Order: sequence, then C-alpha cells, then structure tokens
Amino acid sequence: MAHIAVAQQAYLEACLLELSAIKPGNVGYHSSGHGMTSAEFEISAEVSSKVLFDSTISTTGERILAAVQSTQQAVQDNTNLGIILLVAPLAQVIMSPPTGRDLRTMIERQINQLTIADARHTYQAIRLAQAGGMGEVAEHDIQHEPTITLKQAMTVAAEYDRVAYQYHTNYEDIFDHNLAIYQTYLQRWKSQKWAATAVYLSQLMRQPDSLIIRKHGVLKAQQISDMIAPLAEQIFAAVDPVPLSDQLLSLDTELKASAINPGTTADITVATLFTAKIIEAGILGQSTK
Repeated sequence: MAHIAVAQQAYLEACLLELSAIKPGNVGYHSSGHGMTSAEFEISAEVSSKVLFDSTISTTGERILAAVQSTQQAVQDNTNLGIILLVAPLAQVIMSPPTGRDLRTMIERQINQLTIADARHTYQAIRLAQAGGMGEVAEHDIQHEPTITLKQAMTVAAEYDRVAYQYHTNYEDIFDHNLAIYQTYLQRWKSQKWAATAVYLSQLMRQPDSLIIRKHGVLKAQQISDMIAPLAEQIFAAVDPVPLSDQLLSLDTELKASAINPGTTADITVATLFTAKIIEAGILGQSTK
C-alpha cells in the first residue's frame, strides 16, 4: 500500500506545483481570478486526494463522483472537475494489480474497461459541479441517464472537449507532447515551477483551450493561442525565464480582465505533472532513472 501513499503525495505535489507556476489567465499563487483563489484550489487538492486514492473505492466512475462530492462540500465551486476526470483513470490503474510494464498501455486498458455505470457516476459528478462541456450533445446529453460507456461518451465529446479527448486518444497531449516539454525545461532551468509554466504555455500555444471555446467561441480561443505564442517562444528560448515574469503577469492581468480562463489547459498541466511524478517515483515499476 506504500505506493498508494506515494501516488497521493505526487498528486498533491502536482496540484501545488501547478499553482506555483505563472499561468496567464488561470488562478495561481501569482494571482486570483474568475471568482476563485489559490486557497480554494489548495483545499480542493487536499480533499480530492483522499478520495482519488482511496483503495476502498471500486471503480473509476465512483472515484470521480466521490472526488467531486468532496470538493463541492469543501469549496462549493468547480475548481477541479477536469483534474479529477484526468487523474481518476491513472489512480484506478495505481489501485489495480499491474497488467503490464508500460503505463500508457495500462491506462488504455483501464479506459477500455469503463462501463455505463462509470458514465452514470461521471454524468452525476459533472451535473454536481455544474460544468459545461463533456456530453453536451443531443444524443448523449449529461442531463440524461447514459446508455453508453464512459469511454464512448468521452469519444463523442472529444471533438470539443480536450479532457474528453485524452480518454479518446489515450492521453495524447500528455504522453506525446507535454512530458517531453516538462523534462526538457526542467533539465534546462532546474526549476519545476518554470517547467510547469512551459507545459502550460506549450499546450495553450499548440491547442486552443476548450473551456475558452465553450465560453467565447473557437475564433477567440485561437486568437488567445496566437497571442501568447510570441512570448511563449521567447521563454522557450531563454537561458533563464525569470526576467520574462513581468510580461507573463501582464498577460495574466489582461486575460483575466476579459474573463478569459484557459482552465482546460491548466487541468492538462496538472495531469502532466502528476504523470511525470509517478513515473519518476517508479510507481508500478516504472522510472525515468
């Protein structure tokens, strides 16, 4: 059971590390915003960690619902639905007997095993969090009881929700892009915080944020990605990114003044950091060392 405690600690560290990174438009220690504070995200991480890594919970859907319920009881706000949706399948893998040596393969097997009951619990969690996005199509609206598995529901939603897209593509953004970004800039800058900022900026520059798309439209989301690109490229090229902090903070102020929140990008950043940490820790027999 020691590996479960290690995984829970890795999750908490990932959540707090993401808060410590400067993420233009998103809440962190650098700035509150969108009616939320970093303290609420700290509380959300703490209470959700106890449920996500509870070995008495049997299924991914139950894990998602319980984590959202615990968060709602603590902060009465949707601070971490996307994080929970992304981390729950990884947590389920950690709770289960190993079925292979490759983490991504194990995640894929777990997602392929998701059931209609998992979808039902997840739909309930999304309704509880009062979040928009996954499942909001006529055929499989989250307001109705599901008739398809959670993976099938995520596949339906993948076109317009980047969290759902991870289920559909077996965490493409994380494994094919973001882990390498994190490791590259961690080695260059020797700073987890700035490496996390690099993941956030790279994800947002490469993929318009689906929360922005839902709230402001595709064109605005693409404009935001294009707008951050020049500063992101400067940071990626920097020997030391710290002198560019003020420009990032200025952009953060500008985006929040326009109610622009790249929240899905932040959720994917947390999932990337958590994945990096469990790999580094050698959980499930895997290590980058």
